[in-house]
Amino acid sequence: MSDEVVIEAMVWENREPETEAERKDLEAGKEALREIDRLKIDGTYEIERARFAALVDPPSPTLARLIERVANGENSPFQNLLDGLDRNPDPEQRARFERLYQEGDFDHKTPREIWHILECLESAKKPKGRPSISPPWRNEVEHMDAMRLSIASGATVTVPEAARATAANESRVSAERPNDLAKLYRAKMKLRE
Repeated sequence: MSDEVVIEAMVWENREPETEAERKDLEAGKEALREIDRLKIDGTYEIERARFAALVDPPSPTLARLIERVANGENSPFQNLLDGLDRNPDPEQRARFERLYQEGDFDHKTPREIWHILECLESAKKPKGRPSISPPWRNEVEHMDAMRLSIASGATVTVPEAARATAANESRVSAERPNDLAKLYRAKMKLRE
């Protein structure tokens, strides 16, 4: 997943900030997206990305092992706690998780100190249904980039024209495909406002 999509997902999920910190994060994300747009249009995005990557230290072996353990599901008791606190559709079960969190003073304890408790927790109920894709265009990154470059270069003037031109390059195009691409592109650009 590209850096741009990761930032877009953050901005997409926090479109309506509730706190000052969330508002600042949202503005920083929007500014980063505008800068990515500028660099991609200039054709210097990959160069700048490589330059910044060279300035960042590679992850430590300890962090790499931790990431691997989380990916293998070894962190599932902690994820169960987070699911019970945040995404739980059952208000009674959520209240039990919150009470345990508060009374256990989990804010001030390390995971190692509470791990034995986390492993004994009941499984948190999860929301039913298919999770929404965030952002909705995450599977259309190449098409969105092509439309951005087409509009910026002046090859097409409007979003519908860029969508038609991009859709025309596909092997099978439905009549609604250009409209779908235009709608996704407008939503993508709205995140930058």
